Amino acid sequence: MPGQTGDAKAAPMTLQQTRAKRQSGKKPAPVPPLVGNQKFKVFFGSTQINFARVSNVQRSVEHEDLLEGGLNDYVHVLTKPGSASGTLTLEKGVAADQNLTKLMRALAPGTRISTPVTILLYYRQSDGWKPVRSWGFEDGMVTRWELGNLDGLGSEVIIEKLEISHAGLKEQEV
Repeated sequence: MPGQTGDAKAAPMTLQQTRAKRQSGKKPAPVPPLVGNQKFKVFFGSTQINFARVSNVQRSVEHEDLLEGGLNDYVHVLTKPGSASGTLTLEKGVAADQNLTKLMRALAPGTRISTPVTILLYYRQSDGWKPVRSWGFEDGMVTRWELGNLDGLGSEVIIEKLEISHAGLKEQEV
């Protein structure tokens, strides 16, 4: 046809079309799965003990606010050297190991725990449970051990509460 060249000019796109084209080329960022806290395991070395509740799984740092003399526009926040120690509380435990007597002696108050203690948090996927986070410590001491009521007709768990003082929890690779 007369007046046309081999390269046809594209009609200008509207703002809405431009946005739609940009969005179609972008892949949405993967949304990390929401991990509940209902499935976890506790290991003392290679021995697994199931607990209903684990509390005081925390890490913190102390800080100090420092004002600069003459210039008070902002505050410098400095971390203090401190201890990362804490107390882990494990409640309502049942040992999966058959050698319960040996295990109960090893967890007596005042006993140093020299085996690694690991807490694994699991996430449910379509093919089963997958570990997603892990915390642990290498050195600790049992400071409190409380048994449940001994009842011949009941079916309560034997370890009511176990408190372990440790040198600091560290997040571990899963």
